Amino acid sequence: MNLSYPSENILVLGTSQDGGYPQTGCRAECCVEAWNDPELKRLVSSLAVLSGNECWLIDITPDFRHQLKMIESQLKGEPQISGIFITHAHMGHYMGLLELGLEVMNTHDIPVYVMPKMKSFLTENSPFSQLISLNNIKLMNIDENVAVTLNKNLSITSFQVPHRNELSETVGFKIQSLNKSLVFISDIDSWEKWDVDINTLIQNNNILLLDGTFYSDGELSDRRIQDVPHPFIEKSLKKFSLLEVVDRKKVYFTHFNHTNPVNQKSSPERAVITEHCCQLAEDGMVFAL
Repeated sequence: MNLSYPSENILVLGTSQDGGYPQTGCRAECCVEAWNDPELKRLVSSLAVLSGNECWLIDITPDFRHQLKMIESQLKGEPQISGIFITHAHMGHYMGLLELGLEVMNTHDIPVYVMPKMKSFLTENSPFSQLISLNNIKLMNIDENVAVTLNKNLSITSFQVPHRNELSETVGFKIQSLNKSLVFISDIDSWEKWDVDINTLIQNNNILLLDGTFYSDGELSDRRIQDVPHPFIEKSLKKFSLLEVVDRKKVYFTHFNHTNPVNQKSSPERAVITEHCCQLAEDGMVFAL
């Protein structure tokens, strides 16, 4: 490692699906304990890539105010936000941009890295278009499978994944340092619909934070789970069981829906994940790159 540059870390800012945990308006058993105990809450899924006092966000969520404090605590000071990479246009992944506007932080030309359809979504819809016109943010084009260099030690590469693309493309990101690579896929319809073999991807990278929205079918009582497709954790575990233990240990599930039983620390589903040598991402985790 080039010791003349600061060490790199990934800070997990949140591990919940777009609605957070506990979720607004949920009075069901899955959220009762978390309403009564704030220590159990999970913030909306996001990462911070840290190098010195520089910070690049992967998604900017409705929980950004709390997540910025997490970054400040990790760095023991104010971060320099050098860029924001957006996965897609579902609410939990970009709504924090509003905190950068005139009414709150009133930032200046924060680079926001987006694919073409995500760029159109932001430029064509208020109040996000106002962030652009007032120079709070500046949109930066990213191309699939083309690395964006952050500094001499770090790059980020996007890749498209199949998801409900009503408003934009959906991408995952590979964060590469001189030593390690971390892959982040918060949302995907299924591993089978993708033209990339997920097991090969796991073998070829060091750390993977993967879509764990639902543990199994039947979690949603008021809507069809097929309308919000994600790979079930129980099926992912079966698929990953073909891997060696050393590779399964690289996998951290994230982006948990409020109905997901893995939110409960004593749930048997958590034990099953451990038995399969995979892991759960937790808010505040730090991965060294």
